[in-house]
Amino acid sequence: MSEASGPKHPIKGASVLLAGASGGLGQAFAAELQERGALLTMVARDQSRLDAVPAEGARLAVDLRTPDGCAAAVAAAKEHGGGLNIVINAVGVVAFGTVAELSVDVMEELFLTNTFVPIMLAGAALPLLDKGDAIVNISGVIAEKGLPGMAAYGASKAAVRSFDEALQREARREGVRVLDARPGHTETGLVSRALAGEAPDFAEGLQPKQVAVRICDALEAGTKDLPSEEFGD
Repeated sequence: MSEASGPKHPIKGASVLLAGASGGLGQAFAAELQERGALLTMVARDQSRLDAVPAEGARLAVDLRTPDGCAAAVAAAKEHGGGLNIVINAVGVVAFGTVAELSVDVMEELFLTNTFVPIMLAGAALPLLDKGDAIVNISGVIAEKGLPGMAAYGASKAAVRSFDEALQREARREGVRVLDARPGHTETGLVSRALAGEAPDFAEGLQPKQVAVRICDALEAGTKDLPSEEFGD
């Protein structure tokens, strides 16, 4: 079961920064956040894909793999929403193959996108967050149990989980919640865009909407942790 709840935070009227808004999970989040009345700022690298997201809100095409990109995203959310209350990081890449097969370039990209982005984005956002506000990172079930052929990818996500655990202790002084979500394999289409290798035959995964709804429910309920079993089958 998830950890005990903290302060509740309604999404309605909250200024929400959604990173990775153009991806499969990001689009599901955008729809759900709009339904719940968020003041939404959507961020992705590709302007055309970002423009195609069927949700209302501010849009910023920027590369979050740089400190300046993260600072620009936070500034855009502050301008659009009159502040910043919630950061949801749905950015991610994947690669398959043994450690011996993966190139250093691929491993660097895995950690730059999956690990460095959430760290840099949190660092840029924290000065604007106040008591009851929240940061959501999605480390995924791979952070709980490593799989062969996904060692480097799993390590990049396990690092996020470790970061979230420590950041939660740091941020609690200001009353800011850090929610680490670990859903199982989700049908976002990400595996078809792997940086390297071919995906194994996964069983049918969770639907993006199911994951987005569960995480948004957790935000509003004050949940502090979302392990894989909290997402059901």
